[in-house]
Amino acid sequence: MSQQNVEISGSELILPPPPEMIQELRSISADASSLGAIIAKDAELAQEVLETINAPYFNLVREISSIDEAVRFLGQDRITKLTTARSLRAAFIKKSNSFLEDVWSSSNRVAIVAVLLAKELKRSTTEEAYEIGLFHNIGMAILFNHFDNYRSVIRSAYKHESGAIGAFEQHHLQQDHAAIGASLSEKWHLSENLVLIIKNHHNLKWIEQQFKNDNDKELLDLICILKLSELFSHLSGNIAQVPTNHEWLKISDTIVEYLDLNSMKLEKLKRSIAEKLSEIKI
Repeated sequence: MSQQNVEISGSELILPPPPEMIQELRSISADASSLGAIIAKDAELAQEVLETINAPYFNLVREISSIDEAVRFLGQDRITKLTTARSLRAAFIKKSNSFLEDVWSSSNRVAIVAVLLAKELKRSTTEEAYEIGLFHNIGMAILFNHFDNYRSVIRSAYKHESGAIGAFEQHHLQQDHAAIGASLSEKWHLSENLVLIIKNHHNLKWIEQQFKNDNDKELLDLICILKLSELFSHLSGNIAQVPTNHEWLKISDTIVEYLDLNSMKLEKLKRSIAEKLSEIKI
Protein backbone atom coordinates (compact mmCIF):
# COMPACT_ATOMS: atom_id res chain seq x y z
CA MET A 1 0.00 0.00 0.00
CA SER A 2 1.61 3.22 -1.09
CA GLN A 3 -0.92 5.52 -2.72
CA GLN A 4 -0.75 9.01 -1.25
CA ASN A 5 -2.64 11.04 -3.84
CA VAL A 6 -5.96 10.02 -5.38
CA GLU A 7 -7.07 10.65 -8.94
CA ILE A 8 -10.69 11.73 -9.21
CA SER A 9 -12.32 12.53 -12.55
CA GLY A 10 -9.06 13.60 -14.09
CA SER A 11 -8.05 15.98 -11.30
CA GLU A 12 -5.72 15.11 -8.47
CA LEU A 13 -7.06 15.15 -4.95
CA ILE A 14 -4.18 15.72 -2.58
CA LEU A 15 -4.68 14.09 0.79
CA PRO A 16 -3.11 16.15 3.56
CA PRO A 17 -0.34 14.62 5.63
CA PRO A 18 -0.90 14.21 9.36
CA PRO A 19 -0.29 17.33 11.44
CA GLU A 20 3.36 17.98 12.24
CA MET A 21 2.69 17.15 15.87
CA ILE A 22 1.53 13.62 14.97
CA GLN A 23 4.59 13.06 12.81
CA GLU A 24 6.79 14.15 15.71
CA LEU A 25 5.01 11.83 18.15
CA ARG A 26 5.40 8.85 15.81
CA SER A 27 9.03 9.51 14.92
CA ILE A 28 10.72 10.13 18.26
CA SER A 29 11.49 8.13 21.34
CA ALA A 30 11.42 10.46 24.33
CA ASP A 31 10.39 10.76 27.94
CA ALA A 32 6.91 11.73 29.08
CA SER A 33 7.69 15.43 29.55
CA SER A 34 9.11 15.73 26.01
CA LEU A 35 6.10 13.98 24.45
CA GLY A 36 3.76 16.04 26.59
CA ALA A 37 5.46 19.24 25.46
CA ILE A 38 4.84 18.30 21.81
CA ILE A 39 1.11 17.75 22.39
CA ALA A 40 0.83 20.88 24.56
CA LYS A 41 1.89 23.04 21.60
CA ASP A 42 -1.77 22.85 20.57
CA ALA A 43 -3.63 23.77 23.75
CA GLU A 44 -7.09 23.08 22.31
CA LEU A 45 -6.11 19.63 21.03
CA ALA A 46 -4.34 18.80 24.29
CA GLN A 47 -7.53 19.62 26.18
CA GLU A 48 -9.57 17.43 23.81
CA VAL A 49 -7.17 14.53 24.32
CA LEU A 50 -7.43 14.88 28.10
CA GLU A 51 -11.22 15.02 27.94
CA THR A 52 -11.25 11.89 25.76
CA ILE A 53 -8.92 9.97 28.08
CA ASN A 54 -11.07 10.89 31.11
CA ALA A 55 -14.37 10.17 29.35
CA PRO A 56 -16.53 7.55 31.08
CA TYR A 57 -16.42 5.18 28.09
CA PHE A 58 -12.64 4.70 28.60
CA ASN A 59 -13.34 4.12 32.30
CA LEU A 60 -9.80 4.61 33.59
CA VAL A 61 -9.11 3.74 37.21
CA ARG A 62 -8.37 7.37 38.05
CA GLU A 63 -8.63 10.81 36.49
CA ILE A 64 -5.67 12.04 34.45
CA SER A 65 -4.96 15.71 35.15
CA SER A 66 -2.21 16.57 32.66
CA ILE A 67 -0.80 15.51 29.30
CA ASP A 68 2.50 14.51 30.93
CA GLU A 69 0.60 12.25 33.30
CA ALA A 70 -1.40 10.84 30.36
CA VAL A 71 1.81 9.92 28.53
CA ARG A 72 3.23 8.24 31.63
CA PHE A 73 0.00 6.36 32.26
CA LEU A 74 -0.81 5.29 28.69
CA GLY A 75 2.60 5.19 27.00
CA GLN A 76 3.74 6.72 23.70
CA ASP A 77 1.86 4.35 21.37
CA ARG A 78 -1.54 4.71 23.05
CA ILE A 79 -1.34 8.49 23.53
CA THR A 80 -0.23 8.91 19.90
CA LYS A 81 -3.21 6.90 18.63
CA LEU A 82 -5.65 8.97 20.67
CA THR A 83 -4.03 12.25 19.64
CA THR A 84 -4.11 11.20 15.97
CA ALA A 85 -7.81 10.38 16.21
CA ARG A 86 -8.66 13.69 17.87
CA SER A 87 -6.74 15.60 15.16
CA LEU A 88 -9.22 14.55 12.48
CA ARG A 89 -11.95 17.09 13.13
CA ALA A 90 -9.65 20.09 12.88
CA ALA A 91 -8.14 18.73 9.66
CA PHE A 92 -11.35 17.95 7.76
CA ILE A 93 -14.46 19.41 9.39
CA LYS A 94 -13.37 22.99 8.91
CA LYS A 95 -16.56 24.64 7.77
CA SER A 96 -20.00 24.68 9.30
CA ASN A 97 -22.15 22.34 7.24
CA SER A 98 -24.94 20.05 8.37
CA PHE A 99 -23.69 17.05 6.37
CA LEU A 100 -20.10 17.38 7.60
CA GLU A 101 -21.37 17.74 11.15
CA ASP A 102 -23.46 14.59 10.64
CA VAL A 103 -20.38 12.72 9.40
CA TRP A 104 -18.37 13.83 12.42
CA SER A 105 -21.06 13.27 15.05
CA SER A 106 -21.91 9.81 13.67
CA SER A 107 -18.22 8.83 13.50
CA ASN A 108 -17.71 10.07 17.06
CA ARG A 109 -20.69 8.01 18.21
CA VAL A 110 -19.41 4.92 16.38
CA ALA A 111 -15.99 5.44 18.01
CA ILE A 112 -17.51 5.62 21.50
CA VAL A 113 -19.67 2.54 20.90
CA ALA A 114 -16.59 0.74 19.54
CA VAL A 115 -14.70 1.46 22.78
CA LEU A 116 -17.64 0.19 24.84
CA LEU A 117 -17.85 -2.96 22.71
CA ALA A 118 -14.10 -3.61 22.90
CA LYS A 119 -14.44 -3.58 26.69
CA GLU A 120 -17.70 -5.55 26.81
CA LEU A 121 -16.57 -8.25 24.38
CA LYS A 122 -12.94 -8.19 25.60
CA ARG A 123 -11.77 -7.96 22.00
CA SER A 124 -9.31 -5.50 20.45
CA THR A 125 -7.75 -2.51 22.24
CA THR A 126 -9.84 0.50 23.14
CA GLU A 127 -7.43 2.81 21.26
CA GLU A 128 -7.71 0.89 17.98
CA ALA A 129 -11.48 0.62 18.39
CA TYR A 130 -11.62 4.39 18.90
CA GLU A 131 -9.35 5.06 15.91
CA ILE A 132 -11.33 2.95 13.48
CA GLY A 133 -14.60 4.49 14.65
CA LEU A 134 -13.40 8.02 13.95
CA PHE A 135 -11.49 7.23 10.73
CA HIS A 136 -13.77 4.73 8.95
CA ASN A 137 -15.97 7.32 7.22
CA ILE A 138 -13.55 10.24 6.92
CA GLY A 139 -13.54 9.68 3.16
CA MET A 140 -17.09 11.06 3.14
CA ALA A 141 -15.87 14.47 4.29
CA ILE A 142 -13.18 14.48 1.60
CA LEU A 143 -15.56 13.48 -1.20
CA PHE A 144 -18.23 15.91 -0.01
CA ASN A 145 -15.72 18.74 -0.45
CA HIS A 146 -14.92 17.48 -3.95
CA PHE A 147 -18.30 16.47 -5.43
CA ASP A 148 -21.29 18.83 -5.35
CA ASN A 149 -23.72 15.89 -5.48
CA TYR A 150 -22.01 13.72 -2.88
CA ARG A 151 -24.66 14.14 -0.19
CA SER A 152 -27.40 12.79 -2.46
CA VAL A 153 -25.18 9.97 -3.79
CA ILE A 154 -24.19 8.62 -0.37
CA ARG A 155 -27.73 8.84 0.97
CA SER A 156 -29.00 6.92 -2.04
CA ALA A 157 -26.21 4.37 -1.52
CA TYR A 158 -27.34 3.67 2.05
CA LYS A 159 -30.96 3.39 0.95
CA HIS A 160 -30.16 0.82 -1.75
CA GLU A 161 -31.36 -2.63 -0.71
CA SER A 162 -28.26 -4.33 -2.13
CA GLY A 163 -26.21 -3.06 0.80
CA ALA A 164 -23.40 -2.44 -1.71
CA ILE A 165 -22.58 1.10 -0.60
CA GLY A 166 -19.09 1.29 -2.09
CA ALA A 167 -20.20 -0.17 -5.43
CA PHE A 168 -23.00 2.41 -5.62
CA GLU A 169 -20.51 5.25 -5.05
CA GLN A 170 -18.14 3.78 -7.64
CA HIS A 171 -20.94 3.60 -10.20
CA HIS A 172 -21.89 7.26 -9.76
CA LEU A 173 -18.54 8.87 -8.87
CA GLN A 174 -15.84 6.38 -9.90
CA GLN A 175 -14.61 6.64 -6.30
CA ASP A 176 -15.81 5.60 -2.87
CA HIS A 177 -15.28 6.95 0.60
CA ALA A 178 -13.79 3.71 1.93
CA ALA A 179 -10.92 3.75 -0.59
CA ILE A 180 -10.28 7.45 0.04
CA GLY A 181 -10.39 6.94 3.80
CA ALA A 182 -7.93 4.05 3.56
CA SER A 183 -5.49 6.15 1.54
CA LEU A 184 -5.67 8.88 4.16
CA SER A 185 -5.37 6.40 7.03
CA GLU A 186 -2.24 4.91 5.50
CA LYS A 187 -0.78 8.38 5.06
CA TRP A 188 -1.59 9.13 8.71
CA HIS A 189 0.26 5.95 9.76
CA LEU A 190 -2.63 3.90 11.11
CA SER A 191 -1.91 0.18 11.52
CA GLU A 192 -2.13 -2.14 8.52
CA ASN A 193 -5.22 -3.88 9.90
CA LEU A 194 -7.04 -0.57 10.39
CA VAL A 195 -6.20 0.55 6.85
CA LEU A 196 -7.39 -2.80 5.44
CA ILE A 197 -10.70 -2.66 7.31
CA ILE A 198 -11.35 0.98 6.42
CA LYS A 199 -10.67 0.20 2.75
CA ASN A 200 -13.03 -2.79 2.76
CA HIS A 201 -15.64 -2.00 5.39
CA HIS A 202 -18.36 -1.90 2.72
CA ASN A 203 -16.89 -4.77 0.66
CA LEU A 204 -19.14 -7.56 1.84
CA LYS A 205 -17.38 -10.27 -0.20
CA TRP A 206 -14.04 -9.28 1.35
CA ILE A 207 -15.54 -9.34 4.85
CA GLU A 208 -17.03 -12.80 4.32
CA GLN A 209 -13.71 -14.07 2.95
CA GLN A 210 -11.80 -12.91 6.04
CA PHE A 211 -14.04 -15.03 8.25
CA LYS A 212 -13.63 -18.03 5.93
CA ASN A 213 -9.84 -17.61 6.09
CA ASP A 214 -10.03 -17.22 9.89
CA ASN A 215 -6.30 -16.58 10.23
CA ASP A 216 -6.13 -13.15 11.89
CA LYS A 217 -8.12 -12.86 15.10
CA GLU A 218 -7.23 -9.19 15.65
CA LEU A 219 -8.52 -8.32 12.18
CA LEU A 220 -11.77 -10.26 12.66
CA ASP A 221 -12.34 -8.75 16.10
CA LEU A 222 -11.99 -5.23 14.71
CA ILE A 223 -14.35 -5.98 11.81
CA CYS A 224 -16.97 -7.22 14.26
CA ILE A 225 -16.54 -4.22 16.55
CA LEU A 226 -16.89 -1.76 13.66
CA LYS A 227 -19.97 -3.39 12.11
CA LEU A 228 -21.71 -3.76 15.47
CA SER A 229 -20.82 -0.17 16.34
CA GLU A 230 -22.39 1.03 13.10
CA LEU A 231 -25.49 -1.02 13.84
CA PHE A 232 -25.85 0.13 17.44
CA SER A 233 -25.13 3.75 16.47
CA HIS A 234 -27.91 3.80 13.86
CA LEU A 235 -25.36 4.98 11.31
CA SER A 236 -27.67 4.54 8.33
CA GLY A 237 -30.21 6.76 10.08
CA ASN A 238 -27.63 9.46 10.79
CA ILE A 239 -26.08 9.59 7.33
CA ALA A 240 -28.85 8.42 5.00
CA GLN A 241 -31.94 9.04 7.11
CA VAL A 242 -33.23 5.51 6.55
CA PRO A 243 -34.34 3.11 9.29
CA THR A 244 -32.92 -0.11 7.79
CA ASN A 245 -29.25 -1.08 7.76
CA HIS A 246 -29.30 -3.14 4.54
CA GLU A 247 -25.61 -3.92 4.81
CA TRP A 248 -26.02 -5.46 8.27
CA LEU A 249 -28.77 -7.74 6.98
CA LYS A 250 -26.27 -9.20 4.49
CA ILE A 251 -23.47 -9.96 6.99
CA SER A 252 -25.21 -10.32 10.35
CA ASP A 253 -25.13 -14.13 10.39
CA THR A 254 -21.36 -14.15 9.87
CA ILE A 255 -20.71 -11.60 12.62
CA VAL A 256 -22.97 -13.12 15.27
CA GLU A 257 -21.71 -16.65 14.56
CA TYR A 258 -18.08 -15.56 15.01
CA LEU A 259 -18.94 -13.81 18.28
CA ASP A 260 -21.14 -16.72 19.41
CA LEU A 261 -24.14 -14.42 19.81
CA ASN A 262 -27.69 -15.69 19.41
CA SER A 263 -30.57 -13.23 19.01
CA MET A 264 -31.10 -13.05 22.77
CA LYS A 265 -27.41 -12.36 23.49
CA LEU A 266 -27.28 -9.76 20.71
CA GLU A 267 -30.29 -7.95 22.10
CA LYS A 268 -28.82 -8.06 25.61
CA LEU A 269 -25.55 -6.61 24.29
CA LYS A 270 -27.44 -3.88 22.45
CA ARG A 271 -29.35 -2.93 25.62
CA SER A 272 -26.14 -2.88 27.65
CA ILE A 273 -24.45 -0.52 25.19
CA ALA A 274 -27.58 1.68 25.00
CA GLU A 275 -27.64 1.99 28.80
CA LYS A 276 -23.98 3.00 28.89
CA LEU A 277 -24.55 5.53 26.08
CA SER A 278 -27.45 7.09 27.97
CA GLU A 279 -25.04 7.98 30.77
CA ILE A 280 -22.55 9.65 28.43
CA LYS A 281 -22.71 13.16 26.99
CA ILE A 282 -21.82 12.90 23.29
